[in-house]
Amino acid sequence: MTAPGIEIRELSKRYRRGMFGAATLREELQQAFGKTVDPALSKEFYALKDVSFSVPKGGICGLIGPNGSGKTTLMKILASITEPTHGSAVLRGRVGSLLEVGAGFDPELDGIENIYLNGAILGMSRREIRGKLDQIIAFADVGPVLETPVKRYSSGMYVRLAFAVAAHLDAEILLVDEVLAVGDAQFQQKCLAAMRDLAASGRTIMFVSHNMATVSQLCDHGVFLRAGQVAKSGPIAGVVDAYMTEMAMQGAAAAVSASGVSARILVRGPDGADSPDLVFNEPCAFELQIETPIGAEDLTACITLRSEDGVLIASMESMQEGLAPLRIASSGRLVFSIDAMPLLPGSYYAGCVIRRASDQEPVLEVDTLHAFEIIPAQLPGAADSYSRQHGMVRVPAQPHFQAD
Repeated sequence: MTAPGIEIRELSKRYRRGMFGAATLREELQQAFGKTVDPALSKEFYALKDVSFSVPKGGICGLIGPNGSGKTTLMKILASITEPTHGSAVLRGRVGSLLEVGAGFDPELDGIENIYLNGAILGMSRREIRGKLDQIIAFADVGPVLETPVKRYSSGMYVRLAFAVAAHLDAEILLVDEVLAVGDAQFQQKCLAAMRDLAASGRTIMFVSHNMATVSQLCDHGVFLRAGQVAKSGPIAGVVDAYMTEMAMQGAAAAVSASGVSARILVRGPDGADSPDLVFNEPCAFELQIETPIGAEDLTACITLRSEDGVLIASMESMQEGLAPLRIASSGRLVFSIDAMPLLPGSYYAGCVIRRASDQEPVLEVDTLHAFEIIPAQLPGAADSYSRQHGMVRVPAQPHFQAD
């Protein structure tokens, strides 16, 4: 049996606030001179706690979780930037990392010089790097700036060159944080294709992203971190579903803006009753309940519909549908009625965006506020019921055929 490319066993990373465990310089000095500070501020905390999972050789593992869940800490341990408090991380092979824009580059050196620098850091000889140089330059496609000091590069150019180096130098393991988000869409797709090719050749990849569509498209394994611990690991579809479901539940509980505006979404079936399930092609309604403690006016509100991997499918916006800017004394209900639900059977999430109508400034924005299901229904005259194999949305059409 082949050993995993990455094997993590009971990995923990503990921090404390400041030299004496205080949160501010004033509290540090107070403790240094024998004065007490709030005990709650002096507690140690774990960025990671007993994390265990493995990634097979040739696998692409998506590392997901909300901000502060420990993803970056874990990647820094894997890249040997920081040491764990206890536990172990075994990486079988040479490691290439792309954790932040410009990491590992000398800003005074030009692009070609930094290619050689990165290769040397990875333990490659000058001859090995020279043999890959043309491929790296072609992939990066940064044009004439290649011989310019990288301190003058844009963030997008940094990423182009850094990913080209990481992907073409001979590392058996590649660590990629969400730096690809600063690249343009075409280059992102180029990087995703390159990572698939690397995995197919036996390389092991750990990929961090908040984009669930990209994670689902690229990865075969997944790890969902919550507060420094593994909430779920395994095949990527189940991990993404667990993460999106939890984010929807948290969103429903925390959909309150800094100004106190709060929102809740109800999904109603043909009888008007609140329901977790809607039927494909049947009438339904989405109700956005808005509350504000001080009153609000000049608002426009939108309900967004997303797939189970976070892809935005459609939105319903009050002003686009002909409503005047909303005025709310303390609470109000915005209802979008749908004659026939066009989404095909599957799991979905509803979110909301509330803005000021005059300048489109966001007041409240939540991607996953309510989870719901679309269940199948047979269309009259259809050969079979529509399912996810037909896509996500039914486009009504009248088929005609004429033989030539």
